[in-house]
Amino acid sequence: MRIGSLCIRHVASSSVPLLTMQDLPLAFLSLPAEGDNTARALRKKVRLVALRELLTVSASALGPRANGAMIKIQTVLQRVARTNSAGLLGVVGLVDIQPQLLVLASGLRTPAQVLPRLVPTLLSALRHIRSDLDEALVWEHPFDSVSVDGVGEVHFSSGAKALLVDAGGVAVELSTGDRISLTPFGACVHDAVRVSNPPSVLRGAHLGLELSTNDTNPLAMDEAHPDKDGNNTSLGGKSAEEWTTAIDDALGLVELALPAWYGELTHTTDRIVPVGFEPEMHLSASYREAPGLVYMTLHPDPLTMAEALIHETQHGKLNLLSWLDPVLNNAYSSWTESPVRPDLRPIMGVLLAVHAFVPVSALHHRLLAMEHPISRMPHFEKRRQQVLSGNAGGLKLVESVGESTALGARVVAGLRALHDAIAGDADATSWAADAMPPG
Repeated sequence: MRIGSLCIRHVASSSVPLLTMQDLPLAFLSLPAEGDNTARALRKKVRLVALRELLTVSASALGPRANGAMIKIQTVLQRVARTNSAGLLGVVGLVDIQPQLLVLASGLRTPAQVLPRLVPTLLSALRHIRSDLDEALVWEHPFDSVSVDGVGEVHFSSGAKALLVDAGGVAVELSTGDRISLTPFGACVHDAVRVSNPPSVLRGAHLGLELSTNDTNPLAMDEAHPDKDGNNTSLGGKSAEEWTTAIDDALGLVELALPAWYGELTHTTDRIVPVGFEPEMHLSASYREAPGLVYMTLHPDPLTMAEALIHETQHGKLNLLSWLDPVLNNAYSSWTESPVRPDLRPIMGVLLAVHAFVPVSALHHRLLAMEHPISRMPHFEKRRQQVLSGNAGGLKLVESVGESTALGARVVAGLRALHDAIAGDADATSWAADAMPPG
């Protein structure tokens, strides 16, 4: 998402009836009811897709020893799936594991590229359900580090050649021949072991959301936006505390204005990865293969940060659905120009943008209705109208060009109802005719 300057004519805010939270129409995968379990159900189904990939992927390209280890891992985990499916899916769904499996499922990377990093991370995470393992699992293939949920990146200075997990915990054999226990990870003390990039909990542990400079997404540097060059992890010269404060402030804004949407974060977003500081604009990114992962730059404006959180989380929800349903039958066969990007966009890209920005306009609307101090800031009304105008144009294009599936039609109908309720009786003739969502 790039927030720059876009000149449009304004519509007086007084022409729009301001709705309470209860008056805003619920929208499928956009504005949930309190306690809505749709995102949770989608997340479980996509974890099943990832588990299927784990249980079928071949490690033959890494040699017979690694291949034999992988076959044994798969055999044992098939038994675990019958006795503790929820626990196993919890491991598979971790943000350092599921994206790598979905990258394999999509065919964007080969097993030889992914498994050397994935398997040690997987085995370390199996410590959570180690009482369900009826055999020890060993991975014998060289690695230098392992990503450990809740801990960070655990490095082995001389390298490691094997990792084991069993009912007793996790252990590693270093390339020097030393064998050390890694259970518990936080208490491991050894000259050859170093921990980096510990995560920071955001907005309290209840969300399960973290800020982390540890990134295991194989696609992190693959960039679809013509004005970006991948996602290099960086705090941008700011402290971790400055980042967490800014994101917590943005989350607080969302919780205040859209409480049910905020509550759904426990099932939609797991990690925010910092990719620098941009005082004049904001850049963010997400990937279909990593639906719980968000890349963000830091920005001094809490509204901009809140918009970005909503924007990328919305992408994550539609990305979840896309693993189970095409949403649009012509998603990537019909293309269109966009006034906010120099490249052609598939109609699915336009739907992704509208799906991201209609809830952003709901945020604006609620802040205005609550007379929040941010709504009185000089830039607020201009930004609100910019987003409304872009949503109107994007929705019109999706409805005229997109060929929706049954589930896709529910998404689009929800967006239309929500946008119309927010726009009210605004004079749409004053909006830019070719406007698209601003990102």
